Amino acid sequence: MWTALFSVSTVVYKQKKCIFAEKIRSNAVKRYAVFFLLVLLLPVSADAQDIVRLALPNLEQLSSHRISQVIQDSEGFLWYATEGGGLCRDDGREIKVFRSDAERPDLLQSNDVACVAEGAGRYIIIGTFHGANVLDKRDYSIRPLPDVDDKRVDDILVSRNGHWWLTANKKLYEYTPDGELLNVYPGGEKYIFRLGEDAFGRILCTEWEGGQLRLEDGRLVRVSDVWPDAGGFVRTTTDRQGRRLITDIFGNCYAEADGEQRVWSVPSALTRFAADSVRAARGLSERPVAVTEAPDGALWFSTGRDVRRMKDGSEEAVFPELKDVSALAFTGDGTLWLATIFGTLMTYKEGQLSTDEYASNEYGDGVNALALDSLGCLILVSDRYIRLYDPVRQTLRQQSREARDVYCIELQETRPGERWSQPQPESAAGPMPRWVWWTLAALLVLLSALSVQVWRLHRQRMRFLSLMTSSAPAPGASNGESPATQQPAIDNEWLQEAIARVEAHMSDDDYSVEHLARDLCMSRMTLYRRIQSSTGQKPSEFIRTIRLRRAAGLLREGRLSITEISYDTGFSSVSYFSRCFRTMYGVPPTLFGRTTTAGEPASDESPN
Repeated sequence: MWTALFSVSTVVYKQKKCIFAEKIRSNAVKRYAVFFLLVLLLPVSADAQDIVRLALPNLEQLSSHRISQVIQDSEGFLWYATEGGGLCRDDGREIKVFRSDAERPDLLQSNDVACVAEGAGRYIIIGTFHGANVLDKRDYSIRPLPDVDDKRVDDILVSRNGHWWLTANKKLYEYTPDGELLNVYPGGEKYIFRLGEDAFGRILCTEWEGGQLRLEDGRLVRVSDVWPDAGGFVRTTTDRQGRRLITDIFGNCYAEADGEQRVWSVPSALTRFAADSVRAARGLSERPVAVTEAPDGALWFSTGRDVRRMKDGSEEAVFPELKDVSALAFTGDGTLWLATIFGTLMTYKEGQLSTDEYASNEYGDGVNALALDSLGCLILVSDRYIRLYDPVRQTLRQQSREARDVYCIELQETRPGERWSQPQPESAAGPMPRWVWWTLAALLVLLSALSVQVWRLHRQRMRFLSLMTSSAPAPGASNGESPATQQPAIDNEWLQEAIARVEAHMSDDDYSVEHLARDLCMSRMTLYRRIQSSTGQKPSEFIRTIRLRRAAGLLREGRLSITEISYDTGFSSVSYFSRCFRTMYGVPPTLFGRTTTAGEPASDESPN
């Protein structure tokens, strides 16, 4: 009896010891995190009078880095108005994008969003280059705002009484808190650039390169002919902590705080000043958004609503219905290349306009600029990457753009047709000291150990990915179980439980690693270690793999559209779902059911 009691006591003691050790490790991690946080905050607290620019979260996930305005709504979400990328919502973890694409061409009046505001804690008012929309946060439905259709909305103001004020086409529009039009107030001869409200509740308007107007007795009255200072070029709002969120007309976006100054910038495009200069120099009827010159000296330009040609002082609309053209370029054979904010690439030659399906972007990323290299290849520049397209050989290469502070792109060909690089300087090699050899030997040993560990994790990851992709059954499986719900044949019971937890929350896009750890009754660090050792993946990659496996089964069934499948499997963005699916299965979702019958991992990397 005493022996049995001693054995039970030993087991209980070991269990408590493990739990206590886990708590000690967790508390130690917390103490180290607090310590490093205090160390980082010491320079800020030592000099709290300096103003710094702080980068806002998740900017690298934005669909466009040309930001017109940023606000924080009453729920704490950040909303970005971008040029070419539509409206973006940041919830602190990921970016959700609202923009028109091939599947939803009429979601927004235009993907060039100039301004944004929140009304009544429920609506997001969206001002674009070709009208305005209203997003209802209760169901995230989007509808056009009447009476400003196809007009550029330059600014939006929600006054103290809850009314919406929009400026478009040299006029001031007043709406009720529910979006019903009340009045239209004509302005002067210049465009109204900014809106404001004084301490007495009167609406103030700033004209472009003009003066200031004030709404009095139902009409706009000029109160000053002086052009305001640089503050007129900057849109400023505050977040819920009272920090200023700033965007200017050059696309810079940042928050202000105390500390040492750090600059944050974005790629530049054809600015309004440059476009006005081209318009004045060539006598164009409207401000261009993209220009190029033909071999015969004619100037081709896009206004965003059509494409026109100016030659010998005569202007004509060549493509009156071709909207949203963002870049133009001529090749040596006289072919005109046109790119849109949706990523579509077109050619015009000998009176024939056609779409180049091979080089067009299936994800809807807009093209910012077009250029030609010395071999006649076309360079397509977007916010996230650069593409080199050879129309003759039908070859396409892509280079990622991860740096956010790139203003221009310089390309140098070391040899015609070969890769781009800078020439390396020549140097004479001498004998290395002995300590260098010892250091290299130690590094080689560490590298070998690291390579073995990486190889082990890679083999585990590929085995898990192969099992997951091959276990997604085709429609009409003999076991009677639906393709979307059949579990893979995995011997590890704990891993089966983790997969079942993710399957149970498949359509919940908010289901995160923290939720999975809580459902499995373990800490986040413990979950990370167990997932890593069992599958070779991070927990977030593990959840994404399960979602993509479900999506593959639904695609084979063919009952739902790609949009419905992406939302049913927990993806908040169709374009993000397409990228992840193509990385894992090697083909886009549109071709999966027709071209694949059994999956294999498309690359050595999991979806990211």
